[in-house]
Amino acid sequence: MNIWIMRHGEAGFNASSDAARCLTDNGIKNTISQGKWLGEHLANQQIQLDKILVSPYLRAQQTLENVLIGMQAVNFPQHFTNLIESWDEVTPDGNPHTVESYLHFLREEGAKNILLISHLPLVFDLVQILTNNQSNVQFPTSTIAEINWVKTKAELMRVKHT
Repeated sequence: MNIWIMRHGEAGFNASSDAARCLTDNGIKNTISQGKWLGEHLANQQIQLDKILVSPYLRAQQTLENVLIGMQAVNFPQHFTNLIESWDEVTPDGNPHTVESYLHFLREEGAKNILLISHLPLVFDLVQILTNNQSNVQFPTSTIAEINWVKTKAELMRVKHT
């Protein structure tokens, strides 16, 4: 299974709650750029996504929206409507072990390629758990870490910063 773990784009702090924070102009620009990179990367490898897991927080939802805009801008040939799952467990306070278990379930169900858009500390903790603490990925906003997970071993393949 390939998993692209992405931290949301840069968000402002002027919001009524943490969940309501929205992307800045820079966050929008960077997430579109990352979407273009991801679309080209997947197309070059002839990969289609099987599932997109995203936090219900506004900045993560906006990140997904802009990543998809970027992917469509490079003519990535996939429709995403039925693939998107907004999930409370991938919020900042989500349990990375629960996420790992769900990824394992999805793999058992035949999923091969997953995009996950979330927050710190979850994205960092999840990479640590999947790679058995072998990868110390820094996650500035909009960063994507690509993990290849086979059986019980996961390997960090690349990290794409903006």
